[in-house]
Amino acid sequence: MLSASALFLQPIDLMVNFKSANAGLPFWDLFSTDYRKNCKLWKHNTQKNPVIPAGQPLWKKNWTANPAVVNFSGKQLIYYRGNGITPTNPDRHDRLAVAGIKHISANTLELSDLNNNNFIVDVGDKGTFDDSDVLDPGAVVFQNKVFLYYTGVGTGPNSVGLAISKDGIHFQKHGSVIVGRSPTVVVKDDKIMMIYQNDDGKGYKGFFFAESEDGFNFKKSKAESVLNGQETSWDKFVTTARIYKENDSFLLLYGGSPDLNDQPDYFGLARSKDMITWEKHPGNPIFGLGAKGEEDGGAIWFPALIDIKTHYVMLYEGSRGRYSWDLSSQICMSAIAKK
Repeated sequence: MLSASALFLQPIDLMVNFKSANAGLPFWDLFSTDYRKNCKLWKHNTQKNPVIPAGQPLWKKNWTANPAVVNFSGKQLIYYRGNGITPTNPDRHDRLAVAGIKHISANTLELSDLNNNNFIVDVGDKGTFDDSDVLDPGAVVFQNKVFLYYTGVGTGPNSVGLAISKDGIHFQKHGSVIVGRSPTVVVKDDKIMMIYQNDDGKGYKGFFFAESEDGFNFKKSKAESVLNGQETSWDKFVTTARIYKENDSFLLLYGGSPDLNDQPDYFGLARSKDMITWEKHPGNPIFGLGAKGEEDGGAIWFPALIDIKTHYVMLYEGSRGRYSWDLSSQICMSAIAKK
């Protein structure tokens, strides 16, 4: 559990208002119109990163990645991806896991094991949409259960899969729900709202929107993306977003790169009233890579925010290098002081 003074800067499933949760400026207002100053506001936790390292057991020997945070049934939970093998499967796969957050501060993270240090969602049987990898978890509380959406890679096109749990730890799969990947989900007006991605063959350059009344059947709002990168800017390629609620707006944190698909150098910030029309922060990008050689010095993905008394803490996937030579994904941590 968190310390008594710490509260999540929550995804909208709990309808937590950032400004009312803890004192300080709204997250949007922390940043000026100067991206250099904005990036320098963050303190990278270089001495303790990665905070969720790869290693033992074997199912996460190679990577840890894709953090997603949710509050459920009195527990603060972090869902994430591990990459490795198992005693019964010598092939490397991505699988999903969960841990409980016992304590968090601006530079420390203490976790508790909730499933005997084992994964919670495995790859599917041969011939299924997720028979190669399950990754990119996006969790939301819906109908008093945890609905865990994820990217399924396997037979057929990349698709968003769904697993459901009554306790947040033990999950049952329910198949694919939509063609796409990298889901982030929230609940609004008793509906699940999803932002996700598709690759049109030219890389990830936009985010798409869909909604569902039951969590299984999704209706796409429109064929066009609702938020795009800018061809000649830091976010030509965009990827791996997370949605939050601040006052009466939705906030979207997302990765971007000026030249490489799915290898972000920065995180940007956008806001919306309806999740269809988005306004980018004039000071984007608001967060950048760590120093070269650090655990987050090569690429960063999936910014998961937590609101504590004096800071906003961000958990995210970081890599020392690039895909082409040193992909070394592990979950890292940085923090920004409130004003």
